[in-house]
Amino acid sequence: MSKGKPKGPTPSLIGCTLGRPKKRLVARKSNCRRCDADILMGTVCHEIPQLGGSFSNARPYCDGCYAAILGKTKEDLAALVSTFEANGSPKSPSPR
Repeated sequence: MSKGKPKGPTPSLIGCTLGRPKKRLVARKSNCRRCDADILMGTVCHEIPQLGGSFSNARPYCDGCYAAILGKTKEDLAALVSTFEANGSPKSPSPR
């Protein structure tokens, strides 16, 4: 299994044209969209659809790259929460 250096900065699932991620059983060998690692037939990969065109084109990601994407998304969410709290915006409303 060859694993290369990831391409570019780690993407986030916030504020971009990425759809909802899902798991998929790989029907034939494919490569990770970000690091070009082999994803072998019969294993589970994570797909993130690339929206914005006339159709959705799902891209496969290996576990390591998907974990990095989720980590970046968590960082972005934490930054958004701290920005809202710093501006005096109310926290989430209490349920009634």
